[in-house]
Amino acid sequence: MARMRGAVITLLALVWMVPAWAAGGWVYDASGDVSIAVGKEAAHGATKNDAIASDTVISTGDKGYAVLKFEDGQVVTLQANSTFHVRKYRYEPDKIEKSDIIFSMLKGGMRFVTGLIGQRNKAAFKLSTPNATIGIRGTEFMVVMGNSPMYSQVVSGSIGMTNAAGTLVLNTGQAAVVTSATTLATVVPISALPAGTFTELGAIPVPPATPAPAPAPAGGASTGGATGSTAGGAATGGATTTTTVVTAGAATGVSATTIAIGVGVAAGAAAIANTSTTHH
Repeated sequence: MARMRGAVITLLALVWMVPAWAAGGWVYDASGDVSIAVGKEAAHGATKNDAIASDTVISTGDKGYAVLKFEDGQVVTLQANSTFHVRKYRYEPDKIEKSDIIFSMLKGGMRFVTGLIGQRNKAAFKLSTPNATIGIRGTEFMVVMGNSPMYSQVVSGSIGMTNAAGTLVLNTGQAAVVTSATTLATVVPISALPAGTFTELGAIPVPPATPAPAPAPAGGASTGGATGSTAGGAATGGATTTTTVVTAGAATGVSATTIAIGVGVAAGAAAIANTSTTHH
C-alpha cells in the first residue's frame, strides 16, 4: 500500500510539473529587468527557461532585454522598455496546419524570426500592435514603436502591412513607417530612419529558428507559465508530441492594421533541437 501511495504521489507530481515545460515557449535568454505576468497573477522576475504559455505578458525595463523561443522555432526578441503579450500559442508538430499563434506587441521594439508555423501556414501567425496586426511566414523582421509612428524593417522575406487605408508590401532590406491604424504605411529609405531605430535590436544575440521542445525549469518547479496548457501522454512518462495552449481571455485593446508576411526563407528550418546562439 505504501508503495502504491508513493507511486500515486509521484504521478501527481509529474502531472503537475508537465505544464511548466510543455507550455510551448520559454525564456531563452534574459538580461537586466525582465518580468513575467500570467493572466491576473502578479508579475515576477523572469529567469532562463521560465515557461511561456497563453495569456503571458513579458516586460523589459531600462537596459533589459529578453529572448523568447517557442517549440516550432519561433523567436521573439524584446529590447529595453518593451511589453509583449502571448495571447495564444498552439503547436501541433504532426498537423502544422492546425497550429496558430496570436501575439500582441504593446510597446517598445521587437524582432521576430519565423518558425515552422509561420513558414507553412501564412495565416497562422498574428501580431497585434497599436498600429499593426502582423502575420508571418518564412520571414525575419523588426518593429519599433515610438510615441506615434511605428517603423518596420524586413531582414529577410517579405511582409504586407494592411490597415483601413490599404496594403503596403515590403521586401528584404526595405523599411516602412505607419503613423496610425487609418494611415497607409509608406516605404522609407533605410538612411531616412531616425538614427538608431533598430540598433538595439540588432545587437541582441538571436538563436536559430529551429524547432525544439521547451526545457524543464531548474529543479522542475512550475514557473506559473502553465495557464491553459495541456500535454498528451505526459503522465505515462512518454515523449510529448503535441503541445496545445488555449486562447487567452484577456483583451489587449490593440487595433487595426495588418501585416501579412510572405516568401519562405530559412532553409533547413526543419532541423531539430539546434539552439546555439548566433550573432547578427
